[in-house]
Amino acid sequence: MQETPHTRYGYNRFLKEICSARPLTYLAVIILSVSGMLFSLISPLIMRALIDDVLIGKNTVLLIPLLAAMAGIFFVSALSNYLSARVRGTLTIHLYREFSSRIFSRIQQAEYASVRKFRTGDLLTRVTGNVMTVVQTAIRTIPQILITGLGIILPVAIMVSLDAGLAVVVIVPALLFVFSALWFGKRMKEAQRPVLDADANVQSYIKENLESAPLIRVFGLEGWAQEKYDRQVSGYTDTSVSVIKLVSLSSAVTMVIYSVPTLLILTLGSFSVLEGTLTVGTLTAFVAYVSLFLSPVLQVSDLWNSYKSSQASYDRIGEVLELGAGAEGSVPLPADGPGDIRFENVGFSYDDRVIVRDFNGHFTRGINYLIGENGSGKSTVLKLLCRLYSPDHGRITINGKDIASVRRDDLRSYVSIVFSEALIFDGTVYDNILIGDLSATRDDVMRAARRAGLDNLIGTLPRGYDTEVGESGHNLSSGEMQKIALARVLLRDSPVIVFDEFTRSIDTESKQSIYEVIRQLTGKTVIIVTHNMGDIQEGSNIVYMTGGPGPA
Repeated sequence: MQETPHTRYGYNRFLKEICSARPLTYLAVIILSVSGMLFSLISPLIMRALIDDVLIGKNTVLLIPLLAAMAGIFFVSALSNYLSARVRGTLTIHLYREFSSRIFSRIQQAEYASVRKFRTGDLLTRVTGNVMTVVQTAIRTIPQILITGLGIILPVAIMVSLDAGLAVVVIVPALLFVFSALWFGKRMKEAQRPVLDADANVQSYIKENLESAPLIRVFGLEGWAQEKYDRQVSGYTDTSVSVIKLVSLSSAVTMVIYSVPTLLILTLGSFSVLEGTLTVGTLTAFVAYVSLFLSPVLQVSDLWNSYKSSQASYDRIGEVLELGAGAEGSVPLPADGPGDIRFENVGFSYDDRVIVRDFNGHFTRGINYLIGENGSGKSTVLKLLCRLYSPDHGRITINGKDIASVRRDDLRSYVSIVFSEALIFDGTVYDNILIGDLSATRDDVMRAARRAGLDNLIGTLPRGYDTEVGESGHNLSSGEMQKIALARVLLRDSPVIVFDEFTRSIDTESKQSIYEVIRQLTGKTVIIVTHNMGDIQEGSNIVYMTGGPGPA
């Protein structure tokens, strides 16, 4: 993603929002960090007095007080560093929770078609790893800027007071760090984005592989799957090696620059001590302050590289933040309407492929069938009805109201769907039924389960309704999962209930059991999607779909 003024502004604004989310805790991090640095500045002056006044000047009265002062400074500095690290770490975790939740919420609210353009593993890394990287950068940046500023200014002031000439020798070579940081920082961002994308590819493939495990084993594709994984990891490895080379080169250049003022001070200072123009204690203190001065200068370079690297993470987060939520309608859709649904010349295409072409259909209260061959676009029509997608042209009306202008919550309450593959969450049977209506009581859930024919299943489960079904319901059969999905929509009690090829993967007994329940859904608009003419109940309304995907 090419860097633009918009993305740069968005990144800095995002960092500002993170920093201001918990201002008091953030202020504590700054105070503790600065305190630890200030105490470290005092120790070279004590060391100077210890050498010049006690060891060389033989003023033994000062020995115990100076050693006690040194020990006190070490203790307070260590305590400040401990508290700073603890508060900073806790703050990072809390902010990660808040902002990853914000990104996840954007995904939940975004238009379904927009989210479908991302792979699942890719979204996973954006919500977790990329958010953590940016949060860590924000928590580190402002305190580090203050520490770095003080860490540069105060040692320079002290060195100038000790020997202005030697101070200049230290400061001038240090300017090389600025040019090094600018050069490496730009290249670090450019190199980091491919690494993040390659990591997302690996995560996506692992998820896909685990979900396809039965197919891979039945077809003996373990070797093929391993080779594909190795290729994905190789892509990540190759891009990571490029970053490692860049980081290593930056580290080497930094060490060279770091060594120049140190060598100059030792050389010039040694001659000054031999000539008697500089004391040993002052030279020792000077060398210590050179280290204290160069350390924050080094941190500026490191901070800049981290800032540029994390900008690549924000670019990936920004792509999620830019997802549109879709137009929100304002027209109410009362639940007591007749349940009359019309598709008028509806067309929809995806990635330049026409999926639904000029579809017209009318569904009324009672049992309706949507018939068509595989690939004719039946399932897409249902997604259009639920407004998961928006049609390219034409309109869909419920009770005469265009669903594009209807309030989204009203529409979602009005239409429920049982998908061809039952969508079961990792949790209990009770939890999976309850999501049909989160305000329902336990009696309501049990009543819906009995209507769906789940009595036999519940009786065989070790903990009844509180039995864990496993990830994607792997502890249940296809028929049992579909009955749970049926109980879910019965609990929701929507005026319109849609069954999308729900019999495709279930046994005959479960199919007949579910059809018995469907026949009892009087007073509702029921749409059954199927390509099996044998499923059609005589006297029902039938809508036919023809055609299928093709070029736009």
